[in-house]
Amino acid sequence: MPQYTYQAVDTKNKRVKGLIPARDLGHAEEQLRELGLYPISVQAQAKRKSGGARGKVTSKDVLSFTIQLHLMFSAGLPLLQSLQNIAEQEKNAKLRDVIQDVCKKIESTGSFSEAIAAHPKVFPPFYLGAIRAGEQGGALVDILDELAISLEKQDALQAELKQAMMYPAMIVVVMSSVTGFYAFYLMPKMMKLVIELGAPIPWYTRGVQFVIGSIMTFWIPIVVLIGAAVAGILLYRRTESGAYTLSYVKMKFPLFGSVIQKSVLCTFSHYLSLLLHSGFGLLPSLELVKGTIGNKSIVRSIETIEERIKRGESFADSMKGLPFPGFMVTMIGLGEQTGKVAEQLSLVNAYFEKDVQRTIKKVLTIVEPLILVVFGGASALILLSTFFPLYGSMGAIQ
Repeated sequence: MPQYTYQAVDTKNKRVKGLIPARDLGHAEEQLRELGLYPISVQAQAKRKSGGARGKVTSKDVLSFTIQLHLMFSAGLPLLQSLQNIAEQEKNAKLRDVIQDVCKKIESTGSFSEAIAAHPKVFPPFYLGAIRAGEQGGALVDILDELAISLEKQDALQAELKQAMMYPAMIVVVMSSVTGFYAFYLMPKMMKLVIELGAPIPWYTRGVQFVIGSIMTFWIPIVVLIGAAVAGILLYRRTESGAYTLSYVKMKFPLFGSVIQKSVLCTFSHYLSLLLHSGFGLLPSLELVKGTIGNKSIVRSIETIEERIKRGESFADSMKGLPFPGFMVTMIGLGEQTGKVAEQLSLVNAYFEKDVQRTIKKVLTIVEPLILVVFGGASALILLSTFFPLYGSMGAIQ
């Protein structure tokens, strides 16, 4: 009998994980409910395959799939037929296989949410939660529309972040290449000429020579040390404490930390608002959002919120003392008083989207001149340290 891994919430709202044998996905979820568990994610245990479709499914692929499904389904085409049509036209082999598998599972279980639950790497937790809520509430068309808008906004935000970081990265590459050319190619050749002419070498030039010569002599140990440090950080990031620490440090990093923190809070408010709009309860929604955030520091804060809510605190009060801005806590508090928490989170998300854009522009106005000053200053120091002795030796010859 196939094995199914699951994540669920028990009667005390405690998250549990495990493995359960079942005939199919529906049977697995039925057994969990009989055990008094509320299933969050249930999927067939992965089996090793010798082959399979290459490539991967990107967020853009999922966005395109959601838009097509919404258009076909809202036009009156049955869900299964809509999925089959999309699979026939899909160019991404990996996604096509996933859609075809979803079609097979729908034919056996009759549930779209149960079918996509078997592919958590393609459909994130918030996506599954929204679809499940849409099925239960009979509003799958509206949910697909909201999901399409949601994915498009998040994709645009991530693209903007990457584009904003690309320009400073290009400047760093160009300036470091120019500085490296001056330091490791031009200066040694020019200083060799100065020595041949017998001109005196000033102390500051000797200092620059010592630094450059040390780097050229010990470049292998330096590269090995940097590689070991990078490998150590990557291994440390795989641990629970390491993932938390690095996530926290990233949000506290000068200049870029504020951009990272605001983009994470933007994602949090956006997906939580979507799930609450879909009809999910607050605790199940928080549980689903945790699997989407990708920042262990904020995930740990969400876990603290869940514990406080279970003790009887309000949502707004449970956020106090955690890395959530005061205005966000106030807005959620107002939403709890009026029964419109989802709407208030939408407003918070809209604020963060604009604030991230403003912060990116502010950071770039500081970073770009800073890069030019640092690398330009290093290049100027190397050139002047080379030029003055050379100029002195030319004067001595005349």
